Amino acid sequence: MSNEELNQRGYLATGTIKGNKFGDFEDLNIGATSVRELRAVGIDVVIPTSIDFPFTAYKPLKAPGSAKPDRVFLRRQGNKLKPVATGEDKAPTKMRSAAEVLKASEQGLFAAAALGAPVAVTSNGKSWLYLDVMQSLAGKKLVYFSDKRDFGPGVLSNLLAGDAGVLKDPAPLAEKVWQTIWHATKEEPKQCLLTFVEIFVLKFLSDNLPLSTLPEAYRFYGLISDPKRFQEQHGMTAIEYYSEKIRPKIKEIFKDSTIVHDEKVADVFGLSTVVSKTSVINGFAFLRSSTVTLAGFNRTFLDILNDFQEFGPLTTIDPEFKLRLYETFLRRSARQQKLGQFFTPRNVVRPMIRMARLDKLAEGAVVLDPAAGVGGFVLEPPLIVPSLANNTTFVSGQPKRRIRFIGVDVDANTHILAKANTLIHCAEMVRDPAITMDALNQLMAQTFVLMNSNETLGSLENPPSGSIDVILTNPPYVTKGSGVYKDEVKEAGIGGNGVDLRDYYDKSGLGVEALFLRYIAGALKAGGRAFVIVPLGLLNRTDPGPKKRILDDCNLIASIALPRNTFFNTAQLTYILVLEKRHTAADPRPDVFCGIARTVGETLNWERVPTPNENDLADIAEMFVKFANGDAKAADGATIAKVVGADQFTENDRWDVMRFWTEDEQVALGQKESAIARVDFIDETMLEIEEITKELEVAKKELQSLTSGEMQTIRVGDTAHFDVRSGTRVTGKEIREHPGDLTVYSCFKTERETKGNVDAEFFKNVKGGHVEEKPIVTVNANGASVGKVFVRNSRCAITDDVIIVERKIEKIDLEYLAVALRAAVYKGGFLYEAKLFAARVKGLEVDIPIKEDGTFDETQQQAIASAVRRFDALRTRLYDLGTRSENARAV
Repeated sequence: MSNEELNQRGYLATGTIKGNKFGDFEDLNIGATSVRELRAVGIDVVIPTSIDFPFTAYKPLKAPGSAKPDRVFLRRQGNKLKPVATGEDKAPTKMRSAAEVLKASEQGLFAAAALGAPVAVTSNGKSWLYLDVMQSLAGKKLVYFSDKRDFGPGVLSNLLAGDAGVLKDPAPLAEKVWQTIWHATKEEPKQCLLTFVEIFVLKFLSDNLPLSTLPEAYRFYGLISDPKRFQEQHGMTAIEYYSEKIRPKIKEIFKDSTIVHDEKVADVFGLSTVVSKTSVINGFAFLRSSTVTLAGFNRTFLDILNDFQEFGPLTTIDPEFKLRLYETFLRRSARQQKLGQFFTPRNVVRPMIRMARLDKLAEGAVVLDPAAGVGGFVLEPPLIVPSLANNTTFVSGQPKRRIRFIGVDVDANTHILAKANTLIHCAEMVRDPAITMDALNQLMAQTFVLMNSNETLGSLENPPSGSIDVILTNPPYVTKGSGVYKDEVKEAGIGGNGVDLRDYYDKSGLGVEALFLRYIAGALKAGGRAFVIVPLGLLNRTDPGPKKRILDDCNLIASIALPRNTFFNTAQLTYILVLEKRHTAADPRPDVFCGIARTVGETLNWERVPTPNENDLADIAEMFVKFANGDAKAADGATIAKVVGADQFTENDRWDVMRFWTEDEQVALGQKESAIARVDFIDETMLEIEEITKELEVAKKELQSLTSGEMQTIRVGDTAHFDVRSGTRVTGKEIREHPGDLTVYSCFKTERETKGNVDAEFFKNVKGGHVEEKPIVTVNANGASVGKVFVRNSRCAITDDVIIVERKIEKIDLEYLAVALRAAVYKGGFLYEAKLFAARVKGLEVDIPIKEDGTFDETQQQAIASAVRRFDALRTRLYDLGTRSENARAV
């Protein structure tokens, strides 16, 4: 039998019942059609004879089939239409009292039970109640779902599936949409990513914002109706409607220009005010084509919308969403450099955050990333550090953060992605009706700062001064063409905060990463720490100036090697460098924590398959935290970590760490080079050769200048100047049987290798040995390492296959004496077969610089020793380059 209301509303126009599209469902907006009549036109329903429930406010009908719900929501399963929810629409003045709410809820329960629908929705247009029909009938009392969002397709999907709080991983969705966008537009991966994020934001907001903020006409679900019907209704295609109507609405909600109200943010950078200049969207690839009209992309656009629709509601998003999303696009990118520069893998972000011990920060502290990209270091801490879980609250409509996390970037599109990332991380806040969009805009503006008034310098234009507690960052690193940055510093002159950039960045070194290290050193408060990802090339450069500038301000706390291909966009070898701002120039230098991470918890190829049982970096981070908390033995027994004296990390030293592992230890590590593309290998090698060549030229001029002065030649056997003696014979067995705290050095290849630690009293009284209390120079007397010369500054014992040279005149610099002795040994041609026992060492001659008055020139000695130390570092760098070249797995 035909139904008048269903015919009038067009639900029977095709000859069979078909409702309005409502996401994955169909919606019948009726009110005068009974359940019995709905069954008659094809709705799959078994009408009960009665509803077993103790109604108190609503008077139930005698026949459940006579119920007339205002709205019925259906799910089409094959040829069947199953009721899934009913809706009762009340006037805005209704549902104010408890009695009115009870009556409306009971009425909705009756209609839903008559249809066999599991959800009953009741609303007065301002608030919504969601009734769990099955639980209510079973318990004989009304049971409501906890969801408080305005009703929509996403809410209904969550209610039916019970998954509003279930994390969803959108990586498969990103994979599918990536291909669709790229095939249609052939755009760069970054534009494809921005387009994906833009549609993601629309769906996310549609599933979470109240209708008063984002009305029905601007929501995702209205776009996915029949294309022909949409064109007739709106006079344009869905993609045109989105571009002309919905995009401006979202930009109206998330304004392009928001003044930051938190004065502390501006104070951090020494600025009078900070303005957030972007919305959360601004990258729609379909608008960029010069050959295809916008309407011409409508079919592709609808395909993408349907992919999102099939994925389901975007309510509770997997916290790893943004990073996984980036990985999806990076894996598909032939130009990873352009996209990957904004991305630090989560498996690196998390250990660095743990190392920073953010739980120890006081209220009001500031954590900064001056090269924030999409914001991993800024947004991840509350997910990782339990004490930061509720770091952000809202008071009087304004965000209040116990610890301020601030991220700065120069790229507007990346900044937009970071703000969109904030929305997703703050999904609970987006759904909270007590938190306004203005408040969320403020939170995003206070969290991410765009500094692009100078697009070359970016954040470097406004360096903070002693205002930051912790810095976590992965700054860009470029040496080729790095002169552009120095030229720009000169051109800019004075920064936006009044700092003279020319003085500030003077002698900072080669490459933009060196400028960032200067920025970081100046930004930290006394005692503040920075955790910075840097390229290996920065650490093994021999120019002492930049390192000295850093050491003037900071102590080096840790140097941790990362494996090749840790990052998507570069095969360069990289390190995590940890710095701490000094309180005074007299502060002692602490020991340095060194680590070699072979693994990071995922494969280092494009697939990035998780390998949770192979994660050296996580283990190193755990050891570092113990070390930072005062456990000096945190690295004891570890094969991937060591603690090294600060004297090994001066301005004249390399700051990489492989040199502290012996060849046997390196073999034991089983370190295997990751594959590197041949073109990347060529680029990396050419860059390093270029750097080494320049440094060799500098070293040549420096050494020629330093060694051209007057010298005095002295025999090492001259007892007026030196005391030469052999060490004491002590076996490994004796050391093991009499352990103690006296370090024993023997005839080893490297200065860090020891024979063990022996009891000092046993060594003196039983072995008749001499404990070296003063700094000395040692010369290996025989074996494969004959002629090796080392300075021993700490209390120690020396074995009988090593010769001790003790100075008798303080004006002879020990570091220089070691340099001069090495030169004398090399001149003497002492090889493996030769022995360098005391008599031969006494016969060696050393040249020592003197002043015009004939006294020893300590300053010149120290300068030469430093120059030779840097020269030796250059030789090692060349050797390392050769070794890496030989072992490179070029593909």
